Amino acid sequence: MTTIPKEITTASGKKLELRELDPGNMLDLIEVAGTAMRSASAGAWMWYAQMICSVDAIDGVPVEMPETKEQVKQLARRIGNDGIVALQAVFYPPKDKNAPEKAVPADVDMETAKN
Repeated sequence: MTTIPKEITTASGKKLELRELDPGNMLDLIEVAGTAMRSASAGAWMWYAQMICSVDAIDGVPVEMPETKEQVKQLARRIGNDGIVALQAVFYPPKDKNAPEKAVPADVDMETAKN
């Protein structure tokens, strides 16, 4: 993953402070995923959850790293649709037609994940 900005602003003006998840955070997230890791959409769930869990604060209010799938969902709801769009622009920027193709895991379906 490339370096992410420390803060982004959503279309509605919400400020999201970001952190890069370290390997320990990723292991915690895998544990949180639980049964989601056994489904066909495990890759999409993890990429989406990683993006959500990178939020460290919303409008200056600190956010704890989720410890359950329900807490991941609650955080996603707090981030909101425009927050998810802003996060996607950071984590999955639009492809530059002149740039070489980047490898993307075959099991990640972002259109399904964002719905």
